Amino acid sequence: MYTRIIPLLHIAVISVILIGCSEDSEVVPELTFENQDIPVAEKMKKALTKDYVAQLGINDDDLKYLKSFYNERNFAPIWINDSTLTQNGENVKQVMKRPEQLGVTAGRHKCKKGTSFIHDELLNTYLIARVANDLENGLIDYEKKKKKTVGLISPTRLKEYTTLSDSVDVRLQFLDLGPKDSSYVVLSKGLMSLMDNYPMDTNTFEVHTIKKDTLEAYKRATEALLSKGYLKIDNDTNEMFLALKEFQLQNGLKPDAVIGKYTSRALNESTVHRRDRIILAMDKIRTHETYPEKYIHINIPEYKLRFYINDSLKSDHNIVVGKDKNQTPELTSKLKTIVAYPFWNVPYSISSKEILPAVKYDSGYLAKHDYKIYKNGEEVDPSAVNWSRIGQTSFPYKVVQGPGRSNSLGIIKFQFPNSHSVYFHDTPSKGLFGADVRAYSHGCMRTQNPVELAAAILERDQKGYRENDIIVDSLDSIMFKGDRRAIKLVDPIPVYIEYVTVVRKGEDMITHIDIYGRDEEYLKIMRE
Repeated sequence: MYTRIIPLLHIAVISVILIGCSEDSEVVPELTFENQDIPVAEKMKKALTKDYVAQLGINDDDLKYLKSFYNERNFAPIWINDSTLTQNGENVKQVMKRPEQLGVTAGRHKCKKGTSFIHDELLNTYLIARVANDLENGLIDYEKKKKKTVGLISPTRLKEYTTLSDSVDVRLQFLDLGPKDSSYVVLSKGLMSLMDNYPMDTNTFEVHTIKKDTLEAYKRATEALLSKGYLKIDNDTNEMFLALKEFQLQNGLKPDAVIGKYTSRALNESTVHRRDRIILAMDKIRTHETYPEKYIHINIPEYKLRFYINDSLKSDHNIVVGKDKNQTPELTSKLKTIVAYPFWNVPYSISSKEILPAVKYDSGYLAKHDYKIYKNGEEVDPSAVNWSRIGQTSFPYKVVQGPGRSNSLGIIKFQFPNSHSVYFHDTPSKGLFGADVRAYSHGCMRTQNPVELAAAILERDQKGYRENDIIVDSLDSIMFKGDRRAIKLVDPIPVYIEYVTVVRKGEDMITHIDIYGRDEEYLKIMRE
């Protein structure tokens, strides 16, 4: 009996020891300042150290910034209470996970993931300081064509961005603090709506036009619309046509449900790519210099010319811009002269490549179009020229078209100095102004209702045509007589020819086709 009791005692003693070790390991956790019973401001003070913020990927200079900011608050937190994120803090955290909603590219502000509510407090403030800096200063240096350095907004401005309310969408509060430009506001809301209502898919498609295969075109268009979230079911033809029309409207295209060249191009673009073009357009607005009191603005992908005075639209015109091989340039200049009934000095590239072949085919071509040819300043009789012996690279003549309503420049043109020799002007070909995509010219901008534009400009510059500061004629009189006149403006008007593919139309956002593909260069910079 004795021999059996001893082992049992050993087992009992060992069991007590094991149980005691197990209990000790559970009730003595690692005690850090985050779970100490001390005021939260004291926890914040302890958190603002090099080793602690290094866990989040915050460098020494940015630590100094945070220390200074919180020191002014006596280390009182903004987004947390004693043990967790507040609702407002959670709202900010979620927005900072997707800064694209605010117009800042994803991945621009990388930090390590936080593991505590103190981490969340610091990350919220730190990321706001960086994102707000982007919203106020832009992502890209367009002059140098490079990405702007990531920075932190001034502590004074940061105070405004950290007084957000949890009763209003955080994104709208950021918008209220950003640029006051009305187009920027519409684009911001349009971006939020796109991201809220459509999946951010990265799928691209191969939708061809109906000219190639009608059934296949609509089949692939249906797949694209389903992927993009415009269509919910794929077996309802009527719903598909309605979704396609809505998609066309949002992309600045005629809502006819016809899959042509540009509708197929828009369908083939991924939603993420479209989202990034919106962000790029917003960034161009952020970084643009302030427009003067009076100016003319031309936006190439929108095919629009507008004349503004004191932010009030005085004249609005459809335009036709250069085709892809004759792209209209971006530039800034000043409109100095309006020419009534202009001559057209045909550029060499057009006279040698287009007029010469036409003359070889039809000897009466020059006379029919009121063209005259000159050599060394002397007019040459076309009938005396052996056209068959003249090649495209050896065309020796200057071609000039006489003034009149059949002139390629129409009856009026607007001149401003620039190295590209472009201008905007009237045209005898009026039919193209009704097209949704209007890229058909040799680089100049054909303008709808140009006489109305000239009248709006001259009404605010001078009352008529002047000679020696004396008004000798009115625009109406000049146009009625058909006289060629060069009217110099008393006050030259700044002209901005720009390239922005996403624009405001009333209270709606329109994403136009990137007709020249110029967005790609900046999207690459923006995503670096």
